[in-house]
Amino acid sequence: MTRLHKRLCLALLVGLIGLVAPRAALAHDFSTSYSVLEVEGPVVRITLTLALADLHEGPDFDADGDGRVRKGEIALRGDLLHRTITGHFEVRAPDPPLTAVLADYEVSGEANLARMELVFGFDRDVTDLTVVSRLDRITQPDHRHLLQIGHQSEARFAVLGSDAPELTIDYAAGIPLWVTILEFIELGVEHIFTGYDHLAFLVGLLLLTTRLLSLVKIVTFFTIAHSVTLVLATLGVVTVPSRLIESLIALSIAWVAIENFTGKTLVHRRMVTFGFGLVHGFGFSNVLAGMGLDRSQLAVSLASFNVGVEIGQVLFVAVLFPILLLVGRHRWKEHVISAASVAIMCLGFYWFVQRAFVA
Repeated sequence: MTRLHKRLCLALLVGLIGLVAPRAALAHDFSTSYSVLEVEGPVVRITLTLALADLHEGPDFDADGDGRVRKGEIALRGDLLHRTITGHFEVRAPDPPLTAVLADYEVSGEANLARMELVFGFDRDVTDLTVVSRLDRITQPDHRHLLQIGHQSEARFAVLGSDAPELTIDYAAGIPLWVTILEFIELGVEHIFTGYDHLAFLVGLLLLTTRLLSLVKIVTFFTIAHSVTLVLATLGVVTVPSRLIESLIALSIAWVAIENFTGKTLVHRRMVTFGFGLVHGFGFSNVLAGMGLDRSQLAVSLASFNVGVEIGQVLFVAVLFPILLLVGRHRWKEHVISAASVAIMCLGFYWFVQRAFVA
């Protein structure tokens, strides 16, 4: 068997594995929900936004089975929606509320978002407030609930999840600014390490990178590009359909992998990195875009989230690059690069088909 044949066989073998393995990665979508909390004496109003498609472990509201939930379908099961949400999202002050009412709801948007207005009534004016989110039990284990307390410049944020499902605050004092900063930095780091498509793209970019200067240039171009579109998309200056963005992210992964495998750079790698970095920035913005953040406090949360994304990216590259340098010294270097490129290419095309034609 010639060297070329060995290379192709190894690549095809890993490629077949790549066709089976994506289901584990594909099962992951960064699952988030949002709420804005206001207190008016003994009444707590919460506007909660949740993607109905995230209710993997919850009830199915799609009565006609067309893949989308409409307000009419929820109207038939409004009580079930209310029980489902309030059964996994609690407010105490410090006692449980006397009443909990679903005052209004609507379903809109490409992501099939349900916006619910929940009204909780207590027997006295609310000062000490406890919010508990167990929405991860009806969505997916890594679900994050982004809680906003107050509006405009007084607004503060917290992130609730399975690792920290409960928050107790003095409502009058609000949440300290440093807590908001740390929460969004953590959210950014987590978004990188659970965003398998972004990690696959980074692996593809770095497979043929052998010098530290080249590494710095690639990471810098990617960082600048995705930071630009992250800001523009989160501010609402530029709006692109999420299906298109997610499909382009998948194609960017396949493109880089094909270049690695063929050894032919169709476009200068830095330009490819910058161009596709712009696309990935829109993907990052999906985490914050649904929050409806007021511009007076958007700067802090957006900057903190971007810092978290960069920290996660640097940590991942710091671990991966030395490994790739070691591989580069091995006689199996070409085989490893070919096999990894084919596997990444299969992932990219698999994600593209799923996002463009199936999801």
